[in-house]
Amino acid sequence: YFIQSNLRMPEDELPRAWSIEPRERIKALSELASGSITINHAIPIKRYYRSGVELERMAKVYEDEGNLEKAFFLFMKYTTLFVECLPQHPEYKSPETSNDRRTVRAKLKSLFETAEAIKCSLTQTYTVQHKKWTRDEMIKQAEAEQRRLEEEARLEAEAVKAKRLEMERRETELALELEQIERQLEETRSIATKEIEKPVRPPLQRQPTYPTLEPTPAPVPLFPASTAVTAATLGGLQVTLPSVPTGGFDMHPPSAVLNSVPPPVSLPPSAPVSVPPSAPPSAPPSNSVPAPNSVPPLTANQSAAPLPVIDRSTKPPQPAIDRSLKPGSGMSASDMFSDMMTQDLQRSIIVPATLPDKFLSVCLDNTQQNIETCGILAAKLNANNFTVTHVILPKQRGTPDSCQTLAEEELFEYQDKLDLITVGWIHTHPSQSAFLSSVDLHTHCSYQLMLKEAIAIVCAPKHNSTGIFTLTDPRGMEVISKCGQSGFHPHPNIPPLFEDCKHVQIDTNLTAQVIDLR
Repeated sequence: YFIQSNLRMPEDELPRAWSIEPRERIKALSELASGSITINHAIPIKRYYRSGVELERMAKVYEDEGNLEKAFFLFMKYTTLFVECLPQHPEYKSPETSNDRRTVRAKLKSLFETAEAIKCSLTQTYTVQHKKWTRDEMIKQAEAEQRRLEEEARLEAEAVKAKRLEMERRETELALELEQIERQLEETRSIATKEIEKPVRPPLQRQPTYPTLEPTPAPVPLFPASTAVTAATLGGLQVTLPSVPTGGFDMHPPSAVLNSVPPPVSLPPSAPVSVPPSAPPSAPPSNSVPAPNSVPPLTANQSAAPLPVIDRSTKPPQPAIDRSLKPGSGMSASDMFSDMMTQDLQRSIIVPATLPDKFLSVCLDNTQQNIETCGILAAKLNANNFTVTHVILPKQRGTPDSCQTLAEEELFEYQDKLDLITVGWIHTHPSQSAFLSSVDLHTHCSYQLMLKEAIAIVCAPKHNSTGIFTLTDPRGMEVISKCGQSGFHPHPNIPPLFEDCKHVQIDTNLTAQVIDLR
């Protein structure tokens, strides 16, 4: 991620910071360092000068460890503090700080050169990271395009397959319908054939009977002479008779009479029969067997499922490489650096388990006289953690409920010899429990403004208890830093202004030296 950062990213995902142009990352880191400086005019200016010394010391430690990003951050913080912010402090032009001002001016040039060299190294590192991110994004885009094409081909194959299955289903339905129609035609043809093959009884043909003609004096005509054709019914059979001639009846029946009876009509068995078309049945007969693996026909209320359609007229938009200040997650560069620094700069403070007892043994005389004693917690920075190695007791003046340090120059001189960093303070409550009083809150606020991880250790020998506290952030820091009162006075304590430290580790294998400068 960042150089020697404690944050861990998934192995298959590059850090989002790499998507930012190198120059923009440098600019964002510089702005973050500049924005992290605040000046409280109620804090003596000498504390800020002392804070600058320890900022420079921590920056060199990070530089030696190869953590160039944090080193650059602290160097930029140092220059911003003394070039832009500290001149606004009311005590800046005080004669008492003239030596401190000269010392800082002498350091600024070399610190600028160091920061510029680190900047060049970071730019090279960021350039390599950005190129790797760009290459990785191109690979991801190619893979995404390949997946898109494969998905499109799969959808197209599914559409073709669905269309083929639909056609097979239609063909199966048509085959079943044709089979049903043929079966019905066959049944109709069979019935018609049986009806035709039945024997037809010819109609009875009766010979007409003629009356016996006896000689009479004068024959009387049966029909008027004007009638050409006469109808007679003989035994139920209608026969057309010719007109009777005037000469009398012919004893032999004329052939026209016999020929007038129509002969029986019969059709040959092979004659084709025309069968009117019938409506297809609503369901196939029970004796019909569908073809194997056939799709059942749709009912009247069903319809075939729509086939997927692939639109090839337009292609989906391809992802573009974001080369702006903001990475893919939508966070700005400053937000991302701020997130990293918030998580990474909350460093642990390692405290030897024997430290409180050693301190109490040195303070025994004051404790028996009900006088508070205080000391400075000095530590070494290593691998982004502070390890307390010394407790330094400066010259001081104590009361039963307060303690004030004197001659701090001796304290600073001793710390500078060993390159020690102040990480908090320790003091006793001879007759009270372990907590932070209103005076303690103001004392510790100045430590925590200089170093966010600063701690306050309170030893209460009468109650056999020890507490390690820090001001709540932002609630406690805001209330105390804005409070202009001095001495003992009440503060709103809901929500709490201080709490037990969560970033302190107690180590039973370490030991610390107690240095008494009193």
